[in-house]
Amino acid sequence: MDRMSWHSPDAQEYVPTVREQERYWDERWDLRPEPNTWQLRRADKIIELLGTVSLHQPRILDLGCATGWFTERLARLGEATGIDLSAEAIARARTRYRGVRFEAGNIFEMALPAAHYDVVVAQEVVAHVPDQAGFVNIIAGTLKPGGYLVISAANKVVMDRVDFGPDPREHIKRWLTLGDLKRLVRPRFTVLRGTSVIPLGDRGFLRIVNSHRLSGLFRWLISPERLDAWRERAGWGYSVIVLAQKRA
Repeated sequence: MDRMSWHSPDAQEYVPTVREQERYWDERWDLRPEPNTWQLRRADKIIELLGTVSLHQPRILDLGCATGWFTERLARLGEATGIDLSAEAIARARTRYRGVRFEAGNIFEMALPAAHYDVVVAQEVVAHVPDQAGFVNIIAGTLKPGGYLVISAANKVVMDRVDFGPDPREHIKRWLTLGDLKRLVRPRFTVLRGTSVIPLGDRGFLRIVNSHRLSGLFRWLISPERLDAWRERAGWGYSVIVLAQKRA
């Protein structure tokens, strides 16, 4: 398989076919069916953000639901549906969470119901689609007026300063800063909150910000948890997250 660095400029010039993307995500979720600690931390933050708005038995759409573990968690808040491009991931989700509705497909080709959902969660999807503005417009179309969007993406500030090694070219990688993500949703939404989670990065200024030496210097003044919270508020977390409300 032709592979390239996460940070290679060429990685953004090649747009894989939908079938290539399906194959990539099928393989990924087959190898990693369970959430890792980063995904669980991000999920906790999303639930925390949803707790800041008024919801009563909402209809929730989980876009890019993967193996369905977070859709099942969202179903505890209301009626949840999960959609993912990977048929393999959806097959796992249907087997494991029989009380939750799941669909496999490409949302750019699916006929989603108009003004149907109260909440859409799009966790780590927008950075992996070729048409980001179109993706946001699809979400806006399926949300009720006044409905809420929680959207997250890998943080460009961090991704430019960390090396995860080579990656298949079928993996679309168009990272966003917190500011980028806010600007992307503003044409259709009012931004309510923006944050980041999971402090990461060992290059450039993040090498200093995340150094054990800095943490050691501050350990008598601030707990590691509060220091991490400060880093996240500063926008230096691995994922950036925005809570926004669709304008009527």
